[in-house]
Amino acid sequence: MSKSMLSVCGSLLCLFPTSIGQQDSLAGDYLHHAIMGFVKHLGSCSYIGLCRPTSFRMALGKLWSLLWILPLIHGFRVELHVHLDGAIGSDILFEICRARGLQLPGIGVPRSAEEVQHFVERSSSWHRFDAVNEIIGGDLASIRLAAEAFVAFQAKSGVLYTEVRYDPVRLARSQLQNASTTEEEAVRAVQEGLAVGAASHGVSVYQILCAMRGKSPKQCFEMAQLALKLQSKEMGGVVGLDLAGDETDFPNAAYVDCMRYAKDSGLNTTVHSGEFNTTQSKDVHSAVFLMRADRVGHGYAAVQDAQLVHELRRRQIHLEACPKSALRHGAWALRAIHSFKEHQLLFGLNTDDPSLFFCNTSAAADEAIVSDYLNFTVKDIQAAYASAYKARFGGRDLTQLLV
Repeated sequence: MSKSMLSVCGSLLCLFPTSIGQQDSLAGDYLHHAIMGFVKHLGSCSYIGLCRPTSFRMALGKLWSLLWILPLIHGFRVELHVHLDGAIGSDILFEICRARGLQLPGIGVPRSAEEVQHFVERSSSWHRFDAVNEIIGGDLASIRLAAEAFVAFQAKSGVLYTEVRYDPVRLARSQLQNASTTEEEAVRAVQEGLAVGAASHGVSVYQILCAMRGKSPKQCFEMAQLALKLQSKEMGGVVGLDLAGDETDFPNAAYVDCMRYAKDSGLNTTVHSGEFNTTQSKDVHSAVFLMRADRVGHGYAAVQDAQLVHELRRRQIHLEACPKSALRHGAWALRAIHSFKEHQLLFGLNTDDPSLFFCNTSAAADEAIVSDYLNFTVKDIQAAYASAYKARFGGRDLTQLLV
C-alpha cells in the first residue's frame, strides 16, 4: 500500500477514541473489524486509480460498514424476544395475499394493505396471531418472504442481533388457502428467509421454536424433538426452544417434563413466565428451578418474591423484558422492569410483537418508554443490550459480520 493510502487509514483511526469502555466493547470490536476490513481491501492498491474494481468495491463496502457503526460506538441493539407473527406488517401481508390470490372472508382478494389490516384487527387478542398465520402459513415462498421482510425491519430499526420465535405448527398450514406443509419444511423456509435477509442487511438473525401452552405435553415433546433435529449454528438456524402462550389458563406444570427433556438434550431454553399478573411468580420459579430455563420471557411477577429475585441474581438468569407490552399489561409490569435494574438482575429490552396489530412499537420506541417512565439513562439502556448479547443462544459474534 502506498504512503498516501496509509495516511488515509491513519486519519480514519484518529477519528475514533483510543479507548472504548467495557460497556461498549462490542461496538469497539465491530469498529476495529470495520477499519481493518477497509485497510485489507485497499492493501493491493498503490493508489485509488490503480485499484482493481473488485478490491475497490469491497473496500467501499467496508467503509460503509465503518460509517454505519459510528452511532453504535456508544450503544448497540440486540433483541432476544420478538415473535415473527407479531412483527409482520400489513404491507407485507398484502403482498403475500396478492401473490397467493388469497380470499379474505368478507373482503375477497384484498385491494390494499388497509383491507388486510381490517381483516386482522377484527380478530381479538390471541386470534390475531391466527389471522396472520392464515395469510402466510402453508406456503414456503410466503414464509420465506415474511422471514426476509422481518430481517429488513430489524435492520431498519438498528438491531444488529436478533432471535425471533414462532410456532411452526401454526405457520405450516392455512385453512383460508386450504394449504399445508410440514413443520420441518416451514422451519427450513424461515431459515432460508432469515439467512437471505441477514446477508442483504449485514445483521445476524437466528430462530427459536415455540411449544404452545394449551397443547398437550406430547405436542411439546414433538416440538422439542423438531428443535433438536434442526438446531444449527448456520445463519437463520434454530438455536433454542420456548414455551409460549396463555400461562394464565395453562401454567407451567403440564410442561415441566418436556422443557427439562429439551434442556437435558442440549437445547437452549427460554420460558414465557410471570407476564400477565402479580400472582404468577410461581411460574417464574418453576421455569428456573424445575424446567432449568436459561432465560425467562417477561418475568415481571418475579419481583413479588424477594427470595426468587435473589436466586435470579445469583444464578444470573437473563430476563427478556418487553417495555411496550409490559405497559399494556399495566403499570405494575412496567415498574417491574425498573425493579430488575434496582436489584441488579440481568435483563434486555425487546419489542415482543412490534407490528401495528399488536404493540405498534420499535426498539427506539421501547427505549423511549423506559427513559420517560422509568428514568433509564443511556448507560442503563446500553447495559440491557450488553446483557442480552451475553445471553444470546446463537454463537456468531457480531464482529464476524465484517469478515
